[in-house]
Amino acid sequence: MKAVVLGFFGVIINILHAKEPPVKCEYSEEKKVNKCLQPMLDYATKLQEETGAVQFPLQGGAVFDQLCAIYGDFKTCTSEIRCDSLSIDAVHASYSFMCGTGQPQFQKHAGCFAEVESQNEYISCKHAATLAISEAQHAKATSTEAYLNDMCHAMDGYLKCSHPIILSKCGEDAWTLVSTVTRDSLGVTMPNCDMHSALF
Repeated sequence: MKAVVLGFFGVIINILHAKEPPVKCEYSEEKKVNKCLQPMLDYATKLQEETGAVQFPLQGGAVFDQLCAIYGDFKTCTSEIRCDSLSIDAVHASYSFMCGTGQPQFQKHAGCFAEVESQNEYISCKHAATLAISEAQHAKATSTEAYLNDMCHAMDGYLKCSHPIILSKCGEDAWTLVSTVTRDSLGVTMPNCDMHSALF
């Protein structure tokens, strides 16, 4: 059965490097976290090259098992890190439910999610958001606040665009899964980003 990947790779990783952890890890520990994160970054790059777009919270296909395996490796790799790392928190917020207790639910809706991904209306949502995120990157070098604000608007636009499509094609339970992981992920990476109107 095909499975669903809620991959915020491109979005989350960019945001991670725009903010500082609340309690900064020592250099040696931060270096370990970055090393543990590298396989996820590499896989994100591979997916982006294959799809031609930044990964969004809906993706069907066999990448699900691979992603959860990489997440498992990340947990093992960072198990001895005791400092407060935003990178670790963000990865756990994005994947712990999807690759844990929520996995059967995602697999249940996997076929429908994969079908939605092939719909022109959904593809338009994804491309519009990819463009908005690319434009937001220009603000990153000069203003973290402006960058995060632009990223928030990009995700808000994507969710408002895709919400009725997923709801119509896959049902309310499927959208609840997408919104749960989206809320958990953005709650860590962009806590001031209000997605309520887009998610509910």
